[in-house]
Amino acid sequence: MTSSTEPGFRRSRGLDILALACLVLIAASLRPAASSLGPVLSEVKDGFSLAEWQTGLLTALPGLVFAICGIIAVPLLKRLGLFSALAMSAAFIVVGIGLRALVTEWVAFALLTVLALAGMSIGNVILPVYVKSRFPHRPTLGSTTFTVSLGLGSMLPSLFTAPLAESFGGWRVGLGFWLVLPLSALITWTVLRTLKSVPILSGQVAEPGDKREEQPPRRSVLSSPKARYMAMFFGLQSANAYVQFGWVPQIYRDAGLDPFLAGIMLTIVTFGGLPGGFLAPQIIVRNIAPRAFLVSFGVSAVIGYMGLLLIPATTPWVWAVLLGYGGFAFPAALALITSRTRDVSVTASTSAFVQSSGYVLAAIGPLAVGGLLGWSGGWQVPLWFMVIISALMAITGWLSAGPGNVDEELAPDTRHSGTGEAK
Repeated sequence: MTSSTEPGFRRSRGLDILALACLVLIAASLRPAASSLGPVLSEVKDGFSLAEWQTGLLTALPGLVFAICGIIAVPLLKRLGLFSALAMSAAFIVVGIGLRALVTEWVAFALLTVLALAGMSIGNVILPVYVKSRFPHRPTLGSTTFTVSLGLGSMLPSLFTAPLAESFGGWRVGLGFWLVLPLSALITWTVLRTLKSVPILSGQVAEPGDKREEQPPRRSVLSSPKARYMAMFFGLQSANAYVQFGWVPQIYRDAGLDPFLAGIMLTIVTFGGLPGGFLAPQIIVRNIAPRAFLVSFGVSAVIGYMGLLLIPATTPWVWAVLLGYGGFAFPAALALITSRTRDVSVTASTSAFVQSSGYVLAAIGPLAVGGLLGWSGGWQVPLWFMVIISALMAITGWLSAGPGNVDEELAPDTRHSGTGEAK
């Protein structure tokens, strides 16, 4: 799979700006279904009369769905093409976010959440391919816009969901409001396609008997040590992120903070995605002490969780800031995918492998926290668990940021199978 353009493909300054706007809107749509739930989790729990395990399952769904659906993203990309795959991603998010705010049964709420998360998962994997193919000569601009927009998609729901719920009649309005982002993304993406400025990737549709089908690229990527370290780092930082989305507001509320202030603390945590989105691509792409940079995220998260463990309400903003800096790990992990790969095909297969396998680890985090909370009856055991997760994140960050790239590690397989990595 390589980047190419169909006859009549158009590129101009105005179209490049519109393409960048599409990137902003699609990327910003890939988090609200998850990050909007934490600030009103207690209200959703009461509204559906959920048990602890059901609440824990809701917070674990992002990791579980991302792990499963990330595997199918690249085959979908090849079968449907870039435009249709991302359009489907946005449509799933629109339907999931819109309808889950209306249903009255918890099972329907969970299933619609899964649908929205499936769309987010597909977008997570495919959007780096769009960045690589649509902005080939400005990789830092594309990567920075991508990661900053993801940060906005995490931060804005954590800041405004609780106030919206309080001001406009409850948690359903607070959750349903975020329909505006994926709907805007879908409309803008369609306009860009109508103007013939969406890249076409050669090899999107495999022909019968194509030898590329004989060697699944995920198996080939699995042979790359760098890809495996990146997957572990991505999974551990995602476990941190989804525990924070789902449980940090409740940790602060249980420590005595009111719901609005608890939401502010989560906003501070997720705000790390903005400066991190600006800084991480620069540091990773320019290779400015990347190992020390990634290790520092784990160390900061360890200290933040220790603060929540010992004195959560004394200086709550300090622990939120430390966890927020630890959140720089997410844009750094995404920057590693694009900067440590060269060919678009390797970017696609590495993105799918790193994210799908990484989210297997991510799913363990919030699910384990919910289980440990129910078992122990307090936050001591769950927070010690997160201290261990953060320490492991520091170790895998050091390993994944080493020199070299995935293409070099896959070179023997690539020579053997021709375009085998293009799938």
